[in-house]
Amino acid sequence: MARVSIYVSDELKARMAETGDALNWSDIARPAFETAIAAFNHRKGQNMSTAIERLRASKAAYQGARDQDGKSAGRDWATHHAEFGDLKRLGDIDVSLYFDDPDTIWRAIKAAVDPDDTEEDRDLAERLFDDRHPPEGGYLVAWVEGAQEFFAEVENQL
Repeated sequence: MARVSIYVSDELKARMAETGDALNWSDIARPAFETAIAAFNHRKGQNMSTAIERLRASKAAYQGARDQDGKSAGRDWATHHAEFGDLKRLGDIDVSLYFDDPDTIWRAIKAAVDPDDTEEDRDLAERLFDDRHPPEGGYLVAWVEGAQEFFAEVENQL
């Protein structure tokens, strides 16, 4: 894969460094580059193909941001709110089986963090996501991945 250099302010670089390995800057930047190129090509020669290219890039950027937000939220929940049993059960979820299937991944999350099935969906969603409705499937998958990554980092220290 090719390498490029970009310039950021010293202050931004310091803030980026504070995140350590939690964020992959190439994965974050790549969709923005794709979006900019697609928008440029569409302005240069507008047709159905360039419109589709622009929307594909926009979709990838949207999904990338959604996934980053989900991972960050899952990691935050695992760090500050989760119990050991919650994380152990979430660790058993194979997220590759659930990508963008909101009902199925939601049921897996619910079974992991409410194994006795005592909470209504809306109450659990509010407790986990500060919303009365579970987020979309891709966000939920990323949320589980964020919690799993945190647990993998700390499990052998418990």
